[in-house]
Amino acid sequence: MQKNCRQCSTAFEITEDDLSFYDRVSPVFNGKKESIPAPGLCPDCRFRERLAWRAELHVFQRKSDLSGASILSYFPPEAPCKVFSLLEWYEDTWNGLDSGRPFDFSRPFFPQFQELTRVVPLPAASVDYSENSEYVNSASWNKNCYLIAGANHNEDCYYGNFINNSRSCVDCNFIDHCEICYECIDCAKCYNLRYSQDCSNCSDSSFLFSCRNCNHCFGSVNLAGKQYVFFNEALSKDEYEKRLKSVELRRRSKVEESEKFFRIHRLKFPHRSIIGEMNEDVSGNVILRSRNAHDCYDVSDLEDCRFCAWLHHGKHCYDCYAWGFTAEESYANMEVGADSYHVLFSLMIYNGTNVYYSWNCRSSCKDVFGCVSLKRNQYCILNKQYSKEEYESLVPKIIEHMRKTGEWGEFFPYAICPLAYNQTIANDYFPLSREEAQALGARWKDEVSSPPPKDTVEILDLIDDASEGICEKTLCCEVSGKPFKIIPQEYRFYKEHGIPLPGRGFFARHEARLKKRNPRKLWNRECAKCRKPIETSYCPDRPEIVYCENCYLKEVY
Repeated sequence: MQKNCRQCSTAFEITEDDLSFYDRVSPVFNGKKESIPAPGLCPDCRFRERLAWRAELHVFQRKSDLSGASILSYFPPEAPCKVFSLLEWYEDTWNGLDSGRPFDFSRPFFPQFQELTRVVPLPAASVDYSENSEYVNSASWNKNCYLIAGANHNEDCYYGNFINNSRSCVDCNFIDHCEICYECIDCAKCYNLRYSQDCSNCSDSSFLFSCRNCNHCFGSVNLAGKQYVFFNEALSKDEYEKRLKSVELRRRSKVEESEKFFRIHRLKFPHRSIIGEMNEDVSGNVILRSRNAHDCYDVSDLEDCRFCAWLHHGKHCYDCYAWGFTAEESYANMEVGADSYHVLFSLMIYNGTNVYYSWNCRSSCKDVFGCVSLKRNQYCILNKQYSKEEYESLVPKIIEHMRKTGEWGEFFPYAICPLAYNQTIANDYFPLSREEAQALGARWKDEVSSPPPKDTVEILDLIDDASEGICEKTLCCEVSGKPFKIIPQEYRFYKEHGIPLPGRGFFARHEARLKKRNPRKLWNRECAKCRKPIETSYCPDRPEIVYCENCYLKEVY
């Protein structure tokens, strides 16, 4: 079935497998299936809709609406919602059912749900079991960490997202089981690695791309099990160390020179069409141990899934972003997991079953529709308690009402989200202007403009010339012109490992790393070696040489 997106007019296809999935997850009440219609938005527009509800690295100071205490939250002070600290939210001093209300069949569903989101408290951030790590979000089991998100089981890590099981890593994205890594992307089990991407089991190296099991290498691509390689030239240990010393990696200017040269050097070598291992019948990018997973990105251990990103241990899931462990038979969700089953059109559902159009329901909620911030509840609609018989009788009537209003099968609209579009990760992956975001109905928050601080100081080129006093100074980002600071633990990391101070503020560095990753989108092109048609996240007009999996493996291994 061919359709045109009603938002961007892009043509997209709905396959027979897609229709079978929508039929599979359509809920059943009293023996009658309430069919979910095929989507009217293309995959990109649906993805953007979900991302607009997730903030990661924007952290704000605000007051708890329960205690009045100052707290840190991804909800800014002006967000039209009630916010408690996480500990307050888990307390039994309040009950989400107290805000319950009957469904009004004279009005559409979404405005009624929006009203509920304004009065039921939401947790300030998703942070559990962490120590000295206040400025983190969607993160647990962290110690001494700062400004990381989507991150678990880390110690002494600063700046970045999707950092897991790592120690002493700074300015990294999508790394796992790494230590003493800096400016690394999509790396696993690496040690003392810098300025590198798509590497595993590499150590004591810099400027590597798509390398495996390497150590003491520099500026190289597609290496496997190598040592003392400099810009893909094998050298003796003495010659390698001599050349490495001449690079002067303790100077920021020299690092920038190496980065520019490496960017060009990379283009001489084939790039694999998809990053993935131990897969069967998959498409997308960065996929591990999955089967029949298509249009999926940054995922692992999926089966029979499509249009998912950063989802792990999921089965029969479509249009889900984050996080799994496990999620099954879920559709159109933002952050669902912890053994969740059959969750539809919802946000932040932890260990939920048969949850529909709900937000932040946790601790084994079951059979709830249009609910906010419930814990251990069942048979609720708009936070109002019903009997099993009443619930199963009323929900089909609400669904029929939503069909008439055009809401059934649609995700939550931008207009009811309390976050501004440019405060969410939607703006990371789908950057819009204020006017474009508002045309979608989204909120927007203009930055308060202020003159550059008068006390900014020059950012020294050589790390050896910098003293810890720099942490008391204000620096000026060379890209945005905005002020930023170096925190003491960050300074000590640079000093100990001979890394020059950054010339850009955190958000500019973060944006630059995201641009190095391929977009979460597929194009058709040919393998540059065998000319076989391939699907890849490298668009056809990019300069990289792209090989299919078989040709890449033959070339490299």
